[in-house]
Amino acid sequence: MTQYDQVVAATSEEFGHYIGTHPMLLHLTGGSLTRGEYIAYLRETYHMVRHTPRMLALAGARCEDDRRGLRNWFIEQTEEENNHDLFCIKDLRNFGENPETVLAGQPLPGAWALVCQNYFMATYGNPAGILGVASITEGLGASTAGSMADLLTSHYGYGSDAVTFLRSHSGFDAKHLDETRRAINELVHSREDLNAVIQGRHMTIYYYAQMFNDCLAHPYPAAAKDDDTAEMILAVAAE
Repeated sequence: MTQYDQVVAATSEEFGHYIGTHPMLLHLTGGSLTRGEYIAYLRETYHMVRHTPRMLALAGARCEDDRRGLRNWFIEQTEEENNHDLFCIKDLRNFGENPETVLAGQPLPGAWALVCQNYFMATYGNPAGILGVASITEGLGASTAGSMADLLTSHYGYGSDAVTFLRSHSGFDAKHLDETRRAINELVHSREDLNAVIQGRHMTIYYYAQMFNDCLAHPYPAAAKDDDTAEMILAVAAE
């Protein structure tokens, strides 16, 4: 069993429970994903991926010469991942939304946790753990992004120019998953690093599932609902 296989096996139960049967994916394949939920997905994904190149660059900077191979991997991935947030902006605009309006504010808990854990590993924790993160994010893109884009265009009637993030990542992520697999197998040389990879994958499963939860719980636009709730609170307080 390769080290990559060990990482996947150590988290297979969690992945199946939290990601494999997630309601958002079932909504999509069942034809019930709403426009607001898809926009929320683009919104939260934007908040997550816009930090990826900076996080990877920071992680690479922490790798000394004895981890030169891992440092080179981070440098290569930094360039590969740069500006992917622009796909989300493009999709929102082609979907008839104002990106500045949709993307205003802070990410919700799932995307926030993903960003925070990645910066932590890149700056204070073990950078090797980011390989575990990539095994999930790149793996999901490689296995589901293309079929999701197909469904959104063929069954939901969305324009092909509004699913460019998903469409592009079905190809990008297949390549990146292969590179991540090789990195885990060839560049992880200690049990401590392997445990960090497993932990990174383990927690990313939970946080990514939470990001999906956030999209279902807070479809765009949510401002009207939030305003109504605020008005109710004010009314109760006035009484």
